[in-house]
Amino acid sequence: MFQSGTYVVYGCKGVHKILGTTRLDLEGIPKDKDYYVMQAVKKPDGAVYAPVEASRTNMRSVMTREQAESFLHTAEHIHALTCKTPKQREENCREGIKSCAPDALLQVIKTVLERREERARQGKKLTLSDLHFMEQAEDILYEELAISLSISRVEVEEKIKAYAS
Repeated sequence: MFQSGTYVVYGCKGVHKILGTTRLDLEGIPKDKDYYVMQAVKKPDGAVYAPVEASRTNMRSVMTREQAESFLHTAEHIHALTCKTPKQREENCREGIKSCAPDALLQVIKTVLERREERARQGKKLTLSDLHFMEQAEDILYEELAISLSISRVEVEEKIKAYAS
């Protein structure tokens, strides 16, 4: 169980801060079930409720500062996904984002960056799905690293560029 004040990566929804727990008094919801009350880092003006005993939702604590620094130092060894078809690339990107694992998210980012270069050589822009994958992966990973390292998202982007190339 996560403690109040803890930052978590909540599925593919990004980083959230645990504000506490509650029981919801809503029709159709069991009255004896505990829910986390969370606030999205990206949109702090609302509340999100997630079952404490959720087995289907991927939720984990954000990296510690040490884990984040270690991740950055290994970032150059994390490679883009190897995909033979566009459909396989989309499936692999979707799975990487769904996993919320930092290395998988960076793989998605590197894959889309390679794709951007490839399409630019053809005089084309990224597809909407590629842009969506990139945005999701960056949001989750960069928010987490910003919280872990106590720096801004812009600084995270600079660090990723420095370490990942």
